Amino acid sequence: MALANFQKFLIQNKLASIVNPFESGELARTAAGAAEAIGCEVSQIVKSLLVKVGKEFFMFLVPGDKRLDFEFLSRYFQGEKVRMSNADEVKEVTGYSIGGVPPFGHKQKLKTFVLPGFQKQLSVFGAAGDKAWTFEISYEDLVRVSDSELLPPDKGD
Repeated sequence: MALANFQKFLIQNKLASIVNPFESGELARTAAGAAEAIGCEVSQIVKSLLVKVGKEFFMFLVPGDKRLDFEFLSRYFQGEKVRMSNADEVKEVTGYSIGGVPPFGHKQKLKTFVLPGFQKQLSVFGAAGDKAWTFEISYEDLVRVSDSELLPPDKGD
């Protein structure tokens, strides 16, 4: 059902992206595994991570070879408590299960941030509503459709 919902979102928004299953028919459990199955660089994988900041939920689109820095996020959000959302929260807020959360098309409208590190000239690949399916989109369309804000680099390093 989640895969069908996401496909419907792609059609309604006139996105030319094609949803493809992993060639091996197996699930990728890591960004590196997804990149290997798809045949792309790990940095082209979009990890869609739901994070709770204070009492609000935010979506972070993270290149597959990067990690969220929760200390930086706490500073960025002026000392708010920051944590990953649990599986129940992810399902309730996005409408998708962990591992299949796409970067957009969620049950609730979410403020979305893109982390630096994507190669803007290359396509990126995100989950398509199901752990076994992915889709391809240009970086520009990813940012446009998700209505994302670019998260600045951490100046506290």
